[in-house]
Amino acid sequence: MTHDLSAYFETLRSHLQLTPVEEREVVNELRSHVEDRLADLRRRGLSEAEAERAVLRTLDRPRALARQFQQALRQATWHDAIVASTAFLLAGVLYAMHLWDQPLAVIAVAAAIVGATLYGLWLGRPAWFYPWAGLALTLLSFFAYLAYALLARSAGTLGDGPDAVSLLGFGGALLYFPLALAILASCILAASRRDWLDASLMLSPTAPVVAWLAVVHQEGGLREASGFVAGADTALAATFLAMAGAAAVFVRARTRSAKLATILATGALALLALSAIYEADVSLTALTARAVLLFGFLFSPAALEAVVTRPLGRPASSD
Repeated sequence: MTHDLSAYFETLRSHLQLTPVEEREVVNELRSHVEDRLADLRRRGLSEAEAERAVLRTLDRPRALARQFQQALRQATWHDAIVASTAFLLAGVLYAMHLWDQPLAVIAVAAAIVGATLYGLWLGRPAWFYPWAGLALTLLSFFAYLAYALLARSAGTLGDGPDAVSLLGFGGALLYFPLALAILASCILAASRRDWLDASLMLSPTAPVVAWLAVVHQEGGLREASGFVAGADTALAATFLAMAGAAAVFVRARTRSAKLATILATGALALLALSAIYEADVSLTALTARAVLLFGFLFSPAALEAVVTRPLGRPASSD
């Protein structure tokens, strides 16, 4: 192997916090995969240097890959479970205390969520990462609602005669939606490359938040609704509290079947939250449609994983 690949394995070894036997098995298995891939690429006509560059491009960062091997070989710690739960507990407190209309509180919570998400990315997406990332993605929904409000206001202004400010606001708001969808899709894709179950956990808070925003819109918007959505606030806070427990169970689960059961329970919880927050008195047909859409959204990463090539060296999860 060239210096670059040798350096990669040395860096990987420095980040592996495993027993000597486990470390040796992990490195030897990955070396075997790499050598097989190199041989295959050389048979296709690539030079030695070209083949090694191609293999290096398919490998995760050493820190991230080391974290994946640790998660595959060892049960997540209670520390990981508590940190994962803290994400939903923090959001739950915000709504339980009806602080969502207090700018300083919202900015502080949003900064904590985004900061923890970026820190988790830097660490290589540890076990506690995905609840924080999921809440960070819900910020897209809030900005989408603001973009919708700006779009409606700009459209009304344009009807009275276009001006530069109205055109800029209308165009910017209109461009936000495809941008937000692209960000959401890229995040789901990145998470699905590792494990679609993690991606599903990441998506779990989106539906209750969207339902809450629908109630806020019915009550006149973010400025006028603060005194009229106490029931929806309480329901969303209770949902986040239950999700905190589910996140801890998910993180500590050793088998995929246990993780899948947790995702199913979380989906049922989200469906219950939708009914508690937004239009509880609906027909069976409407409730069924909600369930299909919700579970389709939650399990969309499974379909993505089926068509996405996983990075070389991804450790297999236990069954």
